[in-house]
Amino acid sequence: MASQQRDYILRLIEQLRQFLTQIVQLRETRRYDEALSAIVRAQERLLSLPADRFLSATPEEHFSLLTRGETPENAREKCLAQADLLAEIARVYSDKEQPALATGAWRFIHELLEFAAAKFPDTAAHDLDRRLDEAGRQIIKSAA
Repeated sequence: MASQQRDYILRLIEQLRQFLTQIVQLRETRRYDEALSAIVRAQERLLSLPADRFLSATPEEHFSLLTRGETPENAREKCLAQADLLAEIARVYSDKEQPALATGAWRFIHELLEFAAAKFPDTAAHDLDRRLDEAGRQIIKSAA
């Protein structure tokens, strides 16, 4: 059962990487609304919920949705995937010259990853730490 769950998570993460590639292409070609729609669809897939169930959720609520019933390793991977999707949201808002929304997304990411870092050990690649650092840098950059 645990190996089936892990296989499912690995397939899900791979699908999300493919989504991210498409999302980046949409953002880079200035198709911002399409990029945002694709991000929401990817989040629906990741969270197994319709958008109206998570769009107004807090970082703590997102953390709970991402980790409920998951092994620590799977939960960490899902949190990282969500952080990557949210980072694309922040980049879209930045590109659209909406700095307040971009900063809000980076703050959301930082808080979500703080929950993950407190509960789950980081990998040797320091995936959590790297994303936390990036979110922190972006928050500081927006305050300057």
